[in-house]
Amino acid sequence: MRNLLHTCSSYIAMLLLSAFVAVACTPSVPSDVIQPDEMEDILYDYYISQAMAGQALNQKDASYDRYVYFSAVLQKHGVTEADFDSSLVYYYSNAKRLHGIYSSLSERIGNEAMGLGASVSEFNKYSSLSESGDTANIWQDATSLLLTPYAPSNKFTFSIKADSTYKVGDSFLVNFMSDFIYQAGTKDAVVYVAVRYDNDSVSTHVTHIGVSGVSRLRIPANDESKVSNIDGFVYLNRGSDDSRTLKLLFISQMQFVRFHKKEMPKAVQAKDSVAAPVADTLPARDSTAKATVIPHKAGQAVKVNMEGADARKR
Repeated sequence: MRNLLHTCSSYIAMLLLSAFVAVACTPSVPSDVIQPDEMEDILYDYYISQAMAGQALNQKDASYDRYVYFSAVLQKHGVTEADFDSSLVYYYSNAKRLHGIYSSLSERIGNEAMGLGASVSEFNKYSSLSESGDTANIWQDATSLLLTPYAPSNKFTFSIKADSTYKVGDSFLVNFMSDFIYQAGTKDAVVYVAVRYDNDSVSTHVTHIGVSGVSRLRIPANDESKVSNIDGFVYLNRGSDDSRTLKLLFISQMQFVRFHKKEMPKAVQAKDSVAAPVADTLPARDSTAKATVIPHKAGQAVKVNMEGADARKR
């Protein structure tokens, strides 16, 4: 019994020693750098202040308000702009430290996103969707992420494997909120999606994001093949500005919605059998439009002369 207690005590002592050594060997943040917890609080307050400044009706007023609010945030935390900028340089060059701050910050900002300009109506119709059904949210990754223009936190990749619930004629919608938190520099993020079909063909779809708000990328249906897998990424461009000022892109409420093609009822098919096929959903037509382009098949389009149709009706 005494030997067992001695063995257990020795084992516990070794664990405590290992933990102490691990902590001791972890380099601490230099004393002249804003510490991680405080840096997170500053960035959070900065995000809130920039969202408030963005409510200005005049863009010139918004730019002025952003700087005023930024100065107020630094004053609140007793930090100078020079201290803030030099600390950013440190964290940009220490990816692990930066990742820890942004992971926590991403969660905090995510809880505030809907209350700072996110339109509830834009997302509620998809937020309760399951992974199956005629309309389904197939996104299984993190719904919020934070990017900087510097590797490795400048790119987020994803991959979605199709299963038996996918059908020929499926279309998709990438839907999310984007918030740029920039002191200066050009805002440019790229969303890229590559869809591979069961006949080994691939369709690629790209959109650029340069402003905060609702961001979307629509992927039209392929009426001949079934999706086998979807790959893509979100990438924040560094641009020509090499300064180490604050540049963050926060993405929240990420959704990847799949739509099954709706089959036309037989009664409608019989009634319209002599008419040209029309897509299930037509875009809204404005009074000045001369033609509407309707998806027909991958890589092709059919033009319908709306002016001529109106003339026939008259």
